[in-house]
Amino acid sequence: MTEKRKDAKGRNLRTGEYYDEKNQRYMFRKMVAGNRITITAANLLDLRKQENNLLCKIDKGIKFDTKKAKATLNEYFDYWFEYFAKTGRKATTCTNYKSYYNTYIRKTIGEKPITAIVKLDCQKIINQMVEDGKKHSTMTNLKSCLTAVFESAVDEDVILKNPARNLQIPQTEVKKRVAMDPEQIKLFMEYVRNSPQYSNTYPEFLFLFNTGVRVGEMAGLTWDNIDFENNVITINKTVNRYRKKDFGFTVALASPKSRTSIRTFPMNDEVRKMFLKEKFRDTPPAAPLPFVDDSGNIRRQVKNIVFSNSFGNAWNEPGFLCLINRIIEAYNREAEETKRKKLENFCPHMARHTYTSFAYSAGADVKAVSEILGHASASVTLDTYAHLTDEKKRQQEEIVRAIKVL
Repeated sequence: MTEKRKDAKGRNLRTGEYYDEKNQRYMFRKMVAGNRITITAANLLDLRKQENNLLCKIDKGIKFDTKKAKATLNEYFDYWFEYFAKTGRKATTCTNYKSYYNTYIRKTIGEKPITAIVKLDCQKIINQMVEDGKKHSTMTNLKSCLTAVFESAVDEDVILKNPARNLQIPQTEVKKRVAMDPEQIKLFMEYVRNSPQYSNTYPEFLFLFNTGVRVGEMAGLTWDNIDFENNVITINKTVNRYRKKDFGFTVALASPKSRTSIRTFPMNDEVRKMFLKEKFRDTPPAAPLPFVDDSGNIRRQVKNIVFSNSFGNAWNEPGFLCLINRIIEAYNREAEETKRKKLENFCPHMARHTYTSFAYSAGADVKAVSEILGHASASVTLDTYAHLTDEKKRQQEEIVRAIKVL
C-alpha cells in the first residue's frame, strides 16, 4: 500500500493535496476538462474549504477560465483595469488605485501567478507598510484596490476565494492637524505681498487662508463661482490629476471630492477686495481646462479660471507645493543674511487647518465649520479636529468654573 502524504504536522493529505514545505503553504490540484486547476492556502482548513467549493462548482458544471488562471497578478490587474475598473468608480479613484498598485504590489506579489496568492501574501504587504510608517488611509485604499481586483477574479471563476478579504489593518496613530503659527503666517504673507517675484501669487494665499478650501478647489474656481451681489462663493469644481496613458490627459476639472464638497459660503471683505482687484487686472486669462465626468470622459471646456501660474495654466497641488517651497527657500536665504527669524516649511493643506483653528477660536460651531469645509458630516470635522474641540471644551469648563453665586 502506498504511504499517504502528510503535512508538517503529520496530518494525512487527501488525493490531490500537497504541502509545499519550502513556501509553507498547502496546494490542491485537479484536472478539469484537460486543464490543471491549482488552489493554494496558508492552512489545511482553508484549503479544504476552497477544495469543497471547487468540487461543488465542478458538480454543477461551471466552467473555469483556466487561461486567466495561468496569469500573474500583474497581468490580471492590467486586464481588470482596462475592462472593469473604470465602471462605477470615479476616474480619480482609478488613478489612485493604479498608483497604489504600482508602488506596493507590481514588483512584489504582482509577479506571482494569481492562483498562487494567499491571504498571508497580502497581509505581509500591509505589515511592511505598517513598519514603514505608511498612513492608515494609504493601507485602506490599497486593501480596497486588492479586494476589488480579487473579487473580479472570483466572479470570473479564475480563483475560488478572495485573499484580500478581511485583511487586518492596525489603527495607526492619527497625525494631529497642526495650524500655522500666526507670526509665521504674517512673515510669509508680508514677504509674498512685497516680493517682486512672488507678489502675483499673493491672491491665491489670501484666498486659501481666508476660506479653508482645498488647493484643488482653489485651482478650479471660475469667475461665475463668485457672487459679488450676494457676497458669497460657490465651490463646485476641483482640479484633479490623471494618468495620460489611461485617460489621454494629465490635468482636468471634475466634480469635487464628495456631494457635500459642493457648497456656498460667505466671503469676507479682504477676499472680496482681492477678487475685485483681480477681476479688473490687465492679465491674460488662464488657459481653458477640460471638465470630465466621474468616468474621466471629457464633457466640455471650461474658461474663466480665476487663478493661474506664471505659465498661464491652472494650478495643481504638486505645482502649488513647489511654489510654497521656493518662496520659503528664498525668504530663508534672505533671513539668514539679515539674521531674521526663518520660515518653517508647510504644505497647502495646512492653510485649511489654520482656517479651522481660527474659526474655532472665533467661536464658530462645529456644524458651521463643517459646512464651510465641505466635510461629509459634522462628525468628520469632530474626528479630524478633535484636539480643537477638546481645547474649546476646556475653555467652556473654565467659564463654568468662573461662575460664582455668593
